[in-house]
Amino acid sequence: MSPAGGAVVRWLARAEALLGAAAPRLDALNLFPVPDADTGTNMHATLLAALRAVEAEAPGADLAETVAHAGTAALDAARGNSGTLLAVALTGAAEPLRGVTQAHPAALARAMRGADRAARAALSDPREGTILSVLSAAADSLEASAAAPAREPDPAERLSAAVTAMVGDARRAVEETESRLAPLTRARVVDAGAVGALWVLEALRAEVVGGGADLDIAAALHGYADGPGDADAAAPAPASEAGGAAVEVMCTLELAPLQAALLRQRLEEVGDSVILAPVTRTPDDAGRLPWRVHVHVRRAEDALDVLHADAEPRGVTVADLRAGHAHPERSAAEPSCGEGPGSPERHAG
Repeated sequence: MSPAGGAVVRWLARAEALLGAAAPRLDALNLFPVPDADTGTNMHATLLAALRAVEAEAPGADLAETVAHAGTAALDAARGNSGTLLAVALTGAAEPLRGVTQAHPAALARAMRGADRAARAALSDPREGTILSVLSAAADSLEASAAAPAREPDPAERLSAAVTAMVGDARRAVEETESRLAPLTRARVVDAGAVGALWVLEALRAEVVGGGADLDIAAALHGYADGPGDADAAAPAPASEAGGAAVEVMCTLELAPLQAALLRQRLEEVGDSVILAPVTRTPDDAGRLPWRVHVHVRRAEDALDVLHADAEPRGVTVADLRAGHAHPERSAAEPSCGEGPGSPERHAG
């Protein structure tokens, strides 16, 4: 195991443990984009897939290889809006780390900015007050640390100071989510996906600095201890904010870049919360890439008709957004592709 790859595996193991412990609270806190009580479950399941993938393979010689492998596995298994964005962020962080065998503030800054840009590019309607705000704050913080005159002569101490400052800035960004999205402001809570991202960053800090993670980092965040108050959470959203989506549809499609752009447009016409991101950057002989697709629609058929127009979707899942739901793990014996528009894997509360 290379030192660089081993560090990534240890970070993901820490993050998986922290997200696993936090998942019930994140689920209870989940309000945006829909209050379907699965943000923590989805983020944890997605990161667990990434961890299992890197644990099963010999880590690469540089940080990028291992992060890219984790990101590809995470995207292939991504669940829900926040889980998909977490996976996209991992893939976006990989390329800027190409050739880096030892982490330093400038390298982490490039990786975090890559994660931020990839997550924003994947979304049709990027919104502040979400995981995006946390990624941006983390990237800004690392860039500032990398540009500042070195106060610590030892490179390890400088890196430790940079990631510690990053987590502090990311936590402040989480606090601010409450005032940036109307559903969160009404309920007086922070965004669940943003808190999940904070736990992943805290795992990174703990791995770099050494020692345990700060298990109280989210304790004082509004709503984290007990979720939204009953009266506030139950208050209906204004008609201008309420969406009509009832189900979440996810799959993977092999598409050329132009096809992907057209697919995004068609999905925006029938639904919302559209996420479209390449699983890998290596095209096949026909110039196609595997794309991970996520969309919220009124009826599953609205999305499935669009998805089947250009290619045969793989790994189709349909989830009910009207109640909390769990996404079951596929076993090795289960097929990895859908069998047509009439028979996607369905899971609901």
